[in-house]
Amino acid sequence: MSFPENFLWGTAISAFQTEMGSSRESISDKSDWYVWVHDADNINDGTVSGDLPENGDGFWDYYKQDIDNAKWLGNNVIRLSLDWARIFPDETFEVPVRVKRTGNIITDVSLESGSMKKLESIAEMDAVDHYRKIFSYIRSKGMKVFLTLYHWPLPLWLHDPIGCHKDIENCKKRGWLDEDTLVEFAKFAYFASKYFSAYVDIWETINEPDVIASQGYVLGAISGFPPAVFDIQKAFAAEKNLVIAHSLAYRGIKKFSRHAPVGIGTAPQYFEPVSMDDETVNFVNYLKYLNNEWYLNGVTFGYLDMDLDGVFDERIERFYPPDYIGIDYYQRLRVSFKGEEGVPFIFNAEIQPCTDCSDFMWDIYPQGLRIVLREIFTRYRKRIYVLENGIADSSDTKRPDFIVNHIGEMEKSLKYDKVPLDGYFHWSLIDNYEWAKGFSMRFGLFGVNYDTKERYVRRSAEIYRNICLKKGEI
Repeated sequence: MSFPENFLWGTAISAFQTEMGSSRESISDKSDWYVWVHDADNINDGTVSGDLPENGDGFWDYYKQDIDNAKWLGNNVIRLSLDWARIFPDETFEVPVRVKRTGNIITDVSLESGSMKKLESIAEMDAVDHYRKIFSYIRSKGMKVFLTLYHWPLPLWLHDPIGCHKDIENCKKRGWLDEDTLVEFAKFAYFASKYFSAYVDIWETINEPDVIASQGYVLGAISGFPPAVFDIQKAFAAEKNLVIAHSLAYRGIKKFSRHAPVGIGTAPQYFEPVSMDDETVNFVNYLKYLNNEWYLNGVTFGYLDMDLDGVFDERIERFYPPDYIGIDYYQRLRVSFKGEEGVPFIFNAEIQPCTDCSDFMWDIYPQGLRIVLREIFTRYRKRIYVLENGIADSSDTKRPDFIVNHIGEMEKSLKYDKVPLDGYFHWSLIDNYEWAKGFSMRFGLFGVNYDTKERYVRRSAEIYRNICLKKGEI
């Protein structure tokens, strides 16, 4: 295989999933996800695992070891994220900004003269300085920093996950359902850009906004994502706000980081109809539209379809589309149409059992990555990064082939489909806290002993190392 000389070979982690576990300073306990996974009712009814993030990897203190391991892998870039609640555990509502609207949509948030100083007075500057040490160390090893501004946890002053779970209509802090969150996110983007732009080569505004909406407001009772309510209209109301949030954050980041690319990361899946009858094919295409295209239509073109009928009924007139699109690809979904009356239309999907299964029971299908890349580029004409691709495989028996086969499909995308693919990030560098599933799913190229915090290399890491060092050759 051959890849461009400047192709980025990386690994990825996120703040909430890896930072905690090594010291009191590593603990970040002011986010919705932290409260959610500690809730006794959630633990007792199995919504969450009962594993706690403060018993995790401890990347906050062990970052040099993990970055050294990434360097050993031959990585020329690392993707990681900020913890909003760690930097701003206290609210930023009183920080003055100018908010502009076009119709009923916020299209611009700009700082006033004293805004940044006010943000600085509220922020936990020790945490800011520690992040800068992490980024500086990455740079000192000759690697680029790919920074995700927001990878899921919200500060508690913006989202009350337990209150919203119990009564979403009367909950006072509703996270991405509230306009206030958009304004505060823009402030966070300005602040992060000022303090981290000197270290960051590429920015991602939001990780998987489509997943935030679907797992929190449709499938939360199954997936364990807060606030775990079932309301399809609220799911897409949140997703609309996440479209706007990207645009506001894009402007905020570009204020101090003008030349670095700023993009969005989404999680399209390969949907395959079990049968080719018209009813099944049309249904599967609709699922693909909702999951793979709805958000990107909004964030790239400004088109919104709020009644979910496939026809755009709203247009954002002023917005900032992404410089690139990030793809997180994990699995194939083989779908049949049940055709049951009296249930929500999308719940007529019957997902077939996986044929080649990860520990998560996700269906391993490398060919789907090429199909997804081709479809996304054909529709949106943006440069693309594969920001996440990995497998829960505690025995490390399937991961070697998983890596080789998916990278092989990327090479076909470049060579035959002419997809402008700029980088690949394996998920993940180290085992991590897999949200509601806790420590049960092992995604790391390096395993972690959570009792001792010892890292140990897996055979698949050596496979990926050979690929990275040889720039894609196998």
